[in-house]
Amino acid sequence: MQIVEKNNCLLCDGEKLTLLEIVDKDLLVNKYKDLTGVDFSYLINVNLKYYECGECKLRFFDPLITGDEVFYKSLQQFDWYYLDEKDEYLEAVKHISPTDKVLDVGSGKGTFFNLLQTNDYIGLDSSQNAIMMAAKEGVLIKNEMVQDYADSHPSSFDVVVSFQVLEHVPDPKLFLQAKVDALKVGGKLIIAVPSEDSFLKFATNNILNMPPHHVTRWPDKTLYYIAERYNLQVVDIYHESLQDIHKSWFVKLLISNIIPERKLIAKGLTSKLTSIISTLLAKILVKGLKDEMLPHGHTVMAVYQKK
Repeated sequence: MQIVEKNNCLLCDGEKLTLLEIVDKDLLVNKYKDLTGVDFSYLINVNLKYYECGECKLRFFDPLITGDEVFYKSLQQFDWYYLDEKDEYLEAVKHISPTDKVLDVGSGKGTFFNLLQTNDYIGLDSSQNAIMMAAKEGVLIKNEMVQDYADSHPSSFDVVVSFQVLEHVPDPKLFLQAKVDALKVGGKLIIAVPSEDSFLKFATNNILNMPPHHVTRWPDKTLYYIAERYNLQVVDIYHESLQDIHKSWFVKLLISNIIPERKLIAKGLTSKLTSIISTLLAKILVKGLKDEMLPHGHTVMAVYQKK
């Protein structure tokens, strides 16, 4: 690792950044092509630097390459991309009353609305495909940026939520400020993101946790920093349990991390051989796992209250 003193943190503007890794653009393009069948070299056209901020601990990629409509449509072909049931949905509804007015930022096809007791709901999303899917289910989603919407609807909502969205946006500082601006005093901000304090941080070739899909990564320390920066009170930091579908993956990561110099993305015979061996061993070892031996699951959800 190398300490650099250029650029600023995307969240806190800190200047003390640690360069954790440089990601090869060609490897990343090839991995996405293997998954989607689409060549995204027009988006990923430079090597990426992966930093950690020494102050707020946010991890992020530079340059900030984000996906376009073609990119997200290539992922929406998979049934798993928009799940109707998520652990964070069930936890979030515990903090929402039937009389609350809810703003869902990055709502996708509006699945969360179906779990709410309140009908006072607005969804925002930039994906035309997601908006069309929502319309088929009778859910109205607006194609509007949260910054613009907050400007015209300040202090209007009892609850503002975003599920698996913050890690996608190139300017998290303004994005978070807009959501806070849309909240009433005493209102709740609910954010769910992939947890950087989970098994995910050890994963190699987990390209969906990399640009142009995810451009930032969020440990708990950064989630607590959000409260300090935006004058919020932390109500809860909730980690989901490791899901059954991820347990074998976790064991594979444990085995793979015996090898030094683990990378975000890898290629070649060593990576393939390691994958085969770890897959076989994981099938055996996962049967002996007990809950107390498991790390945090994929998602962390932070609940804040506006002071």
